[in-house]
Amino acid sequence: MANSLNISDIRLYNLLKSKYGEKEAEEFVSLIKEEVNNSFEAKKDILATKEDIAKVELKISQAETKMILWAFVFWVTQLGAIFAFLKFLH
Repeated sequence: MANSLNISDIRLYNLLKSKYGEKEAEEFVSLIKEEVNNSFEAKKDILATKEDIAKVELKISQAETKMILWAFVFWVTQLGAIFAFLKFLH
């Protein structure tokens, strides 16, 4: 087998070799590896990497910070309005 094999390839090869022969088992394992690689390459663009996830987490963190700031500004403004209203009544 020309390509490097991992454990699952070797196990599959050994299972098939005893039933279908070495050449057929090697061709079948190679075909499966090729199909898996092709499928992965086709879907690689839509898979999220750790870097993509880190970017999203950073954006969420920045959004949370902005929301906390605006909530603080809102409540301070509300307290100011309440105090001004109470002062106006007295």
